[in-house]
Amino acid sequence: MLPIRPLPLRAALRSLCLMFCAGFGSGAALADVAAPVEPDRPKIALVLSGGGALGLAHVGAIQELERLGIRPDMVVGTSMGAVIGGLYASGLNGAELEAVVAEIDWAGVFSPEPDRDKLTFRQKQQQADFPGTASLGVSPAGILLPTGAVPDQALMKELRRLTPARTRLESFDELAIPFRAVATDIGTGEAVVLGAGELPMAMRASISLPGVFPAVRLDGKLLVDGGLAANVPISIARELGADIVIAVWTPNDLLPDSEIGSVVDVLEQTVSLLILANERAEIRTLSDADFLIRVDTGDISPAAFTESAELIKSGRTAMKAEAVRLAALAEARPPIVYAEELPDSPPVVTFVRIENTSRLDQTLLEAKLIDLVGQPAESARIDEALDRVYALGPFERVDYVFEEKNGHTGLVVRAEDNVPDAGQIRFGLIVENDFNTESDTAISLDFRSAALDSYGSEVEARVTLGDFNEVSAEYFRRLDARQNWFASVRGEVRNRPVNLFSRRGFKEAGFDLTYGLASVAGGYQFGNDGEVRVGMELGAGRAKLNEGFAPYSEVDIDIARLVASGTYDRLDDPFFPREGVRAEARWVQGVKALGDNADFQTVSASTVAAASQGPHTLIAVIAAGQRLDGTAPLDALYRVGGLFSLSGYRKEELAGENFLTTQLIYRRQLLVDSQQIFGLPLFVGGSAEFGDVWQGDNGLDTDNLRFGGSVFVATQTAFGPVYFAFGRSEGGRQSAYLLIGRTF
Repeated sequence: MLPIRPLPLRAALRSLCLMFCAGFGSGAALADVAAPVEPDRPKIALVLSGGGALGLAHVGAIQELERLGIRPDMVVGTSMGAVIGGLYASGLNGAELEAVVAEIDWAGVFSPEPDRDKLTFRQKQQQADFPGTASLGVSPAGILLPTGAVPDQALMKELRRLTPARTRLESFDELAIPFRAVATDIGTGEAVVLGAGELPMAMRASISLPGVFPAVRLDGKLLVDGGLAANVPISIARELGADIVIAVWTPNDLLPDSEIGSVVDVLEQTVSLLILANERAEIRTLSDADFLIRVDTGDISPAAFTESAELIKSGRTAMKAEAVRLAALAEARPPIVYAEELPDSPPVVTFVRIENTSRLDQTLLEAKLIDLVGQPAESARIDEALDRVYALGPFERVDYVFEEKNGHTGLVVRAEDNVPDAGQIRFGLIVENDFNTESDTAISLDFRSAALDSYGSEVEARVTLGDFNEVSAEYFRRLDARQNWFASVRGEVRNRPVNLFSRRGFKEAGFDLTYGLASVAGGYQFGNDGEVRVGMELGAGRAKLNEGFAPYSEVDIDIARLVASGTYDRLDDPFFPREGVRAEARWVQGVKALGDNADFQTVSASTVAAASQGPHTLIAVIAAGQRLDGTAPLDALYRVGGLFSLSGYRKEELAGENFLTTQLIYRRQLLVDSQQIFGLPLFVGGSAEFGDVWQGDNGLDTDNLRFGGSVFVATQTAFGPVYFAFGRSEGGRQSAYLLIGRTF
């Protein structure tokens, strides 16, 4: 996957506002294809401009043309115009286009991460443990910037889903309406007309805005957004034989002087002026017989993909303004007979061939794709398999083409590696503030290496500096091609504050805890959903009193423990889940003969379950732990307190050998995913909680549980979840919270 560097919200919006509608050159290097020409009648070309989300207005324009009885002889589109035009040319009518646009998961299309259910279990653990997504690539050659801010894997999947199964064509003249997409050769700046091959790839190449989506290599050329060369490709339609052009233009308005106040504003305005010059040059070639449909989209942003209904309406309105002239054109022209629409029934895949440029073992990729053989070549099934390959990690793009061989249809999967030996650095931020006595802040860097061998083994290292400090490194070794068996060696040094509280919640003492820990483990991972592991931990440390009063000023900590655990994780998000279940159980045996402070044995378990209806989500959590034998040392006590863990209490205020906590959390998303594509989600909610901790041999005591609850506002950022909350528990205990990122 691409190392992604999230853009600041304003910059991201502005980059995407220019999406699909840049224009720097007017020259056109045409592909060696041409639409059919019938000399006995004038040919009408429908030309659809770029414009980002504004290009959705083309759907309304097409609907009005259909109402007037006009069907063009050819369609030529740039950028978003190529997407709408390609779908229209492949056989979708105006009503079907409107339905398609409304159902597209635009937030998913522009997401930098694959769906969580496609991640390996190892990746799920890493995501939950380090939520930061701000990142850079690193290699022996230095820092690597991403080839695009957004990977195109989800976009390609959506384009393939919407186009016919038979995607490789000798000519786009075979479509229901002859079609051409326009891209730009980044090496020369000239337009490239795409009129054959795979329709989804042609549309994809036309919308490769540099810096947003990665460039596409086709036929030896590196292609980017077609708007860079011909944003309103009127002259290209002429070259293809058009006598009459109906050009639908969705201009991106210039900023007024009063809004130009920064370098970013000046840069944006400069690019917009170049775009406008390119468009005007094309528009000047129109004759009196042609039609220029200028769509007024008002204040709608080129990034507002969720405003499809309003944009479609504006396209319909703009076309209606020319209804009288267009109606006359329709009456003067007899209907044309078009090529038959492509068959819906896909062929059966009889073989799969993988072109793998990564270090990963071929059999690992084959295991993810083998289920495709013998099945119909349906885009949904193929995309599901390709997502599993893409989620393995080192790929910039995983795509496919069909191949005909000896009368059989096969699938050639192209797994394109990122820069060889390129690892990834992620950035994190930790803030824990109760607006009373505690305010802790730290920054984190997490490094993950590229695959070290054909099985996908890796090294992960982390540094955290601030009120919490950590240096850790792990070598995670895959032991088989299917990535089931594994072994792990890990070392870490941590420093953190530990506080003691009175029964009324006042801080009595503060300790500075420093310890080092080394561990070895091995286990088995069950696909993407779970694992079991066993291992041993050895370590030592010391807690020193640095604030307040306590019976002891120093506490030595010695660790020598056997550990076994099992985890199952099917949550769709580790921090704001909407659906799924996560369950974990852990057993610990302290061995004094090996150096631990005590012989003791504990067992703990937890379960999280989430379910949603529309924007409403309900999450149930239960966790419990019990000392089974011996006396647990101080560092092995269970700790309760803080947001969602008896809210109102201080963080880790309560400590004991046994514990039980239960939470019922309600959360409402104020904007659904499709409405906040480039912004941040916003949640409000509340929780009801009960639980306690206990000492001694009596196990869990549920007779006198403590009760608490909270209300909160939350969002998800590039540094992880952010919560602003207020919690209150019985006895008048209350606390405000500001939490950012992972807890330490």
